[in-house]
Amino acid sequence: MGDVVLTTPVLRALREGFPSARITYLAEKPYHSLLRNHPDVDEVLGFPLDDKRDHVRIFLRLLREHFDVAMDLFGNPRSALLTFFSRARIRIGGDYRGRRYFYTHSVKDDGTPKTAVAFHLEYLKPLGVAYVSSDPYIVVTEEEREWAREYLECRGYSKKQKMIGVHPGASWPATRWFPERFAALANELVSQLGVQIVFTMGPGEEMLVQSVIKDCKFSPTKPEVLSLRELAAVLSVFDLFVSNDCGSMHIAPAVGTKTVGIFGPGEPEIWFPYKSEKGHHYVHREMDCSRCRQDFCDRMDCMKAIRVEDVFDAVIDALNTGETP
Repeated sequence: MGDVVLTTPVLRALREGFPSARITYLAEKPYHSLLRNHPDVDEVLGFPLDDKRDHVRIFLRLLREHFDVAMDLFGNPRSALLTFFSRARIRIGGDYRGRRYFYTHSVKDDGTPKTAVAFHLEYLKPLGVAYVSSDPYIVVTEEEREWAREYLECRGYSKKQKMIGVHPGASWPATRWFPERFAALANELVSQLGVQIVFTMGPGEEMLVQSVIKDCKFSPTKPEVLSLRELAAVLSVFDLFVSNDCGSMHIAPAVGTKTVGIFGPGEPEIWFPYKSEKGHHYVHREMDCSRCRQDFCDRMDCMKAIRVEDVFDAVIDALNTGETP
């Protein structure tokens, strides 16, 4: 999810560099839906992970299209093979062992620190594209925003009162701040700021969110698992979004919502390329073991070091920065 969002500045650069080109984007289902209505993409193809017949259809489609250029921004063995099967005259990918042979141009990482956005933009060098780096961008139509407003109103939320979204989940346990701290944060936001709290969740996170809700001193509405388009629409009407380091955290700033990201083992200087002057802030405590990139951890020292008041202060800073949604 986050990978798709973070590649959108490349799409903007390609559109500006080749305004008459037809741009096709291939991504795993259901994440491909995030690029629906995007002005820098002409066609979006969804790659299924569990349907072998659809795998064959995608491969045949790539063989038939005769693309001039193919860029592999993901860099795993499957995406490298798909790039090769495109038979494009120019095939660009990372300089990874084995996979580099599937490309005509492999891009080496020069080792300098850079955000994920800047890393992806390096892949434009073989094309000689001049560009000004842009922010990640996902399109939510006005019809989708209106659906989101009506959806929230039907669930008891008022349009006249600020709404802050809170996402306690994440794919990996080591990147999840603690449920009791999310509850304490929500209680502080309600009591001190008078805002409405809207919890969001992904598939399989029902028990996690319930463990947060049980410690709330107010009566939050139990969230539902939404489609990605519905989630993007709901995030777009929030005044602010608080999230662990996960895919949802990337969607919020891409639809224009101020975002506070909570980082434990991840690398915020890479994975939070969002501007503080626009109201985007991250919370991270430097530890001896920081940037371990672990998915599981028995100690969770980096998450334990992040206090409720740290995230609360980041929310205040975000709300007081940039334009009001």
